[in-house]
Amino acid sequence: MVRVLAKGSKRERSSFSGGLEICTLASMNAIVRPSSELALLTVWDLMEPMLTIRKNLSAYRAAVMAVDLVPRMVQDHDPHHGIFDALLTLLRISNGPDGHNQDSIVAGLAWYQWIVLVEIGAMPIFDSDVVTGALLEPSEVYGFSPELGGITQDPITSEYEHVSKSSTTVDGVWRVRSQTVDFFRSVGPHPDIDQFLREPVDRMLRSARLLSAFIQERTGSEIPSMRWLLNS
Repeated sequence: MVRVLAKGSKRERSSFSGGLEICTLASMNAIVRPSSELALLTVWDLMEPMLTIRKNLSAYRAAVMAVDLVPRMVQDHDPHHGIFDALLTLLRISNGPDGHNQDSIVAGLAWYQWIVLVEIGAMPIFDSDVVTGALLEPSEVYGFSPELGGITQDPITSEYEHVSKSSTTVDGVWRVRSQTVDFFRSVGPHPDIDQFLREPVDRMLRSARLLSAFIQERTGSEIPSMRWLLNS
């Protein structure tokens, strides 16, 4: 991620084609200045304006949410090629024929959030109990601890109850269905987006909500662009 100053971008003969809009792809040149937090943007050559995103509310919400995660999860000048590729894939899905398909958008967003968490080293643990370290026993409902970053064996009846295992007590555990846990177990750290697109939309919606809530807990603040997904 590079923060830039687009000096002269509004001049009549500037080297910024197509304007600087959110959720667009361009080729850019910038001068990184060690003495400043802002690099100097010298060239912006628009390649993909992503016009469909601006014509469909669901596509726009997903695209803005995806872009919004970058400055919250990635450090400046810390290269994450996988996040860039995943973001571009999601924007193209939202901008293409599937941009009017709510199912594809939700599945793509769940996949993108998973990739972001993997890339920054915060992938939730789904294959063992994060409280005890033991393998999970079969269950219809598991607990998810955002504090510990993964699944715990004990099912709960309320989001506000404590989950205890041996002498350890964990606060703020969420209920998660076994189907969601089984799915994340199966995809691994580097899944293809098709693995998400093939799943039922209700499962992908639950998955996207779980990852969104986990990301908010990890960042320690509410992320306004997630409200439509968490409250829908």
